[in-house]
Amino acid sequence: MSVRVATAIVFVVLLHPALGSGTEPAKVLVLGNPPNIRVVALWLDRDPMTDPTQVPCRTHLTNLQSADIQRFIRLYFPRNYEKLLEYDYLMLVMVEVYYLTLEQQYMIYNAMYKDGKGGFQDRSVMSMAESIAHPWARSIISDAFPNDADKVVGQIKWSYDVMSLRFVINTNPRVPPILSPYKDLEGVEAVLSPDTTCIAIPKDGAVVTSYVIGGFPQSWGGSLPDARIKGKGWMPHTMYWEYGNATTWTQTDMLGGDAYWQPTRNPYSIDMVLAEMMFATDRELPKDVVLVHQLRSRFANYIAARSFIYSLLDFIDKFGATGTPIISKAQAISGVAKEGETQYLAQEYEASFESMDEAISQMEALRSEAMRLKDRALLWVYVTEWLAISGVSLLAGFAIWTLMVQRRLYREVSVTHLVQSE
Repeated sequence: MSVRVATAIVFVVLLHPALGSGTEPAKVLVLGNPPNIRVVALWLDRDPMTDPTQVPCRTHLTNLQSADIQRFIRLYFPRNYEKLLEYDYLMLVMVEVYYLTLEQQYMIYNAMYKDGKGGFQDRSVMSMAESIAHPWARSIISDAFPNDADKVVGQIKWSYDVMSLRFVINTNPRVPPILSPYKDLEGVEAVLSPDTTCIAIPKDGAVVTSYVIGGFPQSWGGSLPDARIKGKGWMPHTMYWEYGNATTWTQTDMLGGDAYWQPTRNPYSIDMVLAEMMFATDRELPKDVVLVHQLRSRFANYIAARSFIYSLLDFIDKFGATGTPIISKAQAISGVAKEGETQYLAQEYEASFESMDEAISQMEALRSEAMRLKDRALLWVYVTEWLAISGVSLLAGFAIWTLMVQRRLYREVSVTHLVQSE
């Protein structure tokens, strides 16, 4: 990458996320299974509301060794309690808790219980494997979450093979409208085949916001159960409770892995994850969830368009073309997008939507201009290639005409006779 393009990109990246006075993005610490936390961090990184940091904390079914995990934790986990308190939300995604020292486990626990940091953990007891689930149940961190990990691992069987599960949103009117606004939207109340799942048992005071219905031995309704629960088979899917000064969440399945949380299967999955985070960090929940969903798509589209333009500028710079006019216009557009981000964080969603629509429209026009610049930069490449191909074609045609048509160089082969010596 050339120096001038790289400098411009740095300038725009620094300018783009800069926020005026107003709500700051939530800093999110994402610990756990490397493939899953990469997906989760990508979701969060695209949203101006969140600023994620990844800490790998699992070797099971990965190519990583214990020494790798210990090194990652040493490098990326907050070095002291004060640094940990800089985060607003702590996400534990299929962690192997024994890689965290007792001091680090107590830091996470105290950050939630004493200092009110929001928390999230998935996969019920983190795994179907006893070697992972039992240490989680014994850890003090599990005490802070609404899933009763001790009761789960005390079951003779806590993992079930299920052909299909039906996902339903809790319709109890006393449950806060965290996930209920998504109830009737595409993919939210789906029937999926997860193959296996761990059971989750809510503690007293846990509020279940969504259920899975399947072949489970009994029903666990939570503190505000859905009135539709009849008979066995209703199990918590997502639930929260108030613990100390914190709001923490448990999710039964794998975030960033299981089908329900894939945007291709449930288009509103990321919005639901962010709604949980907003509720746990005392942010006001959006009233028009469809508008906010579309707005978040605008942010992703803007980032994609901007990345394409700068990649194109880096490419044509190799051919001596200057992209300075394009860069200047991109910097101006980033100001419009920055305003959209500021409005989004202030929860002025309609104004933010208009700003991002304008930014994307300008960026698409700039993309067309960058393509024209690329065509001009490559003009001499095209001309040189055309001349080379045309020259070879003419030379080949001349040779064929001379040798095969006019036959100027053609000489008939004369017959020779063998002369016998006497």
